[in-house]
Amino acid sequence: MTPQHSDARPFREARVDLGAVAHNVQRLGEAASGAATMMVVKADGYGHGAVPVARAALESGAEWLGVADLREAHELRAAGIGAPILAWLHDPRQDFDHAVAEGIDIGVSYLDQLERVAAASGVAAVQLKVDTGLSRNGAPRSEWHGLFTAAAEHERSGRIRVRGLWSHLANSG
Repeated sequence: MTPQHSDARPFREARVDLGAVAHNVQRLGEAASGAATMMVVKADGYGHGAVPVARAALESGAEWLGVADLREAHELRAAGIGAPILAWLHDPRQDFDHAVAEGIDIGVSYLDQLERVAAASGVAAVQLKVDTGLSRNGAPRSEWHGLFTAAAEHERSGRIRVRGLWSHLANSG
């Protein structure tokens, strides 16, 4: 029988085992054969608490943290987490100055967004996101040349530093 609340709805409970998080991060690090690993803690650590999950992951070998948006990245920085963070979903009118000042890597999915990042104060660390068929907020193939050319020009001028290229893979097989 499922435990019930007084209003007769089923009771649901999530138990977060930070030891299990730590174990899983260690195993992934071993499987990655020395490659840098990123723990995605978006959506408040998928509802389990972004800060405690992030700390457990970092203490167990993760080198990077991933979050959906800059609000989540700023929350981690406010909690004293200094590890590299990548944030990849941004409002079309997003101001990137605060993110650049906090050393947050900015996922860039289209040319106008790149131009706004390059206009921010300081040198922005960017990771270009391309669409490889899943249609999850990346530059479509027809825009890759323009995005890469502009990114190279901004990097030469000292406005940005390109740290990576990434995608949501359309097919893992």
